Amino acid sequence: MLNLCEGTRSLEYRKRVHEFLRRSRFRGEVELNNRLIGMYGKCGNMNIARKVFDRMPERNMSSWHLMIIGYTENRAGDDALLVFQEMKEAGIRPESETFALVLAACAREEAVEEGLLHFELMKEYGIVPTMEHYMEVINILGNTSQLNEAEEFIESKPFQPKDNIWEALRNFARIHEDMDLEDRVEELLACLNPSKAIADKLPTPPRKKQSAINMLEEKNRVAENRCAVPYKEADEKLKGLSG
Repeated sequence: MLNLCEGTRSLEYRKRVHEFLRRSRFRGEVELNNRLIGMYGKCGNMNIARKVFDRMPERNMSSWHLMIIGYTENRAGDDALLVFQEMKEAGIRPESETFALVLAACAREEAVEEGLLHFELMKEYGIVPTMEHYMEVINILGNTSQLNEAEEFIESKPFQPKDNIWEALRNFARIHEDMDLEDRVEELLACLNPSKAIADKLPTPPRKKQSAINMLEEKNRVAENRCAVPYKEADEKLKGLSG
């Protein structure tokens, strides 16, 4: 029945199925209630999802995670962070996945300070950050135009950043029209992995303020259909990273 319910867009039908299950002997089953939470989260009705969650006689880690995911995906990151706070107050120990979801909520809300605090909090629980955690911090910084901080964060990693980390920074540089950073990262990617070199770079909006040199660069890029490889030499920092 729930499989059919999850496959329909009708909120009314979902409510009828929910009411039937609520009156059945299965109403207290954790997994059943978790599916209801996920179902309501996907259709954007977090109010009902919250009611299901609050009425559960018992919960597991997935119950908390589904609430955090639901709020985040429905652009209610603040509520997702409140659920995380409730979780800690209930004595539930966060897992690695929990922090990944919390950092995603911070990225959605552009909550930089809170996101960095949660990233540091992982140490208190003995959780070693994974690539997913690092990527979410980059999303937090990138969403708020803090590209220098994002670059410094990448360079501070205790292991060699993978291509997807640098690609994320390059994409944020493109979004926020930081041509110098975009070019530097593209050159770095070409050094690390030549197959990642971009010949058909997507056009970016015109810059409001450009030096004469940058204006000439832009003119040449347009004339060559933006297919030329950036000619600027890497700076000392880039040499250190690629070497």
